[in-house]
Amino acid sequence: MKRTQYGLIGIFIGITAVAASFSLGKCLPLAGPWTFLWAWIILHVLHAALALAAFIYPPAFAKQRRVGTLAASTFITFMPLITLIFFIKVFVIGQSSNVVQIAGESGYALWELWAGTWPLLLIGNAIAWLVALVATVFPPYPPRYWTSASARFLSVLLVTFAWYTITTYFPDA
Repeated sequence: MKRTQYGLIGIFIGITAVAASFSLGKCLPLAGPWTFLWAWIILHVLHAALALAAFIYPPAFAKQRRVGTLAASTFITFMPLITLIFFIKVFVIGQSSNVVQIAGESGYALWELWAGTWPLLLIGNAIAWLVALVATVFPPYPPRYWTSASARFLSVLLVTFAWYTITTYFPDA
């Protein structure tokens, strides 16, 4: 295959990532809270395994190692991971609410933590989604390097999980 054909594959995977992201956004409200949480955790583990495999066996074109887009998409998955950690701390372990009156006296500190970090998570995950989407479009794309493409595709889905959480659990007074 020529480089232009690899570019077309990248555009196809990028469009597929956007479609999967929007479809996932529509399906997540139908999932139960535990199903949603476990799916998010499993996606993080699967992404880490694929990214590690792609870094261990990177493709070499003209004796160059092209792992820049993989590194970018792996780096930005720390934003959804931070969102997941805050979500688990505030809503699962702390059993607080995103509404301050429902959070009560014991959950007010957790609500305040969520409300304080929410704008940063909102902006950070929006930027992470754009970076993940752009990273899916760039090479390497020969079929034998599917781990890199899969890891970059999963990074888009991870940010979608984080974006869904941030928009659903808007801190309300």
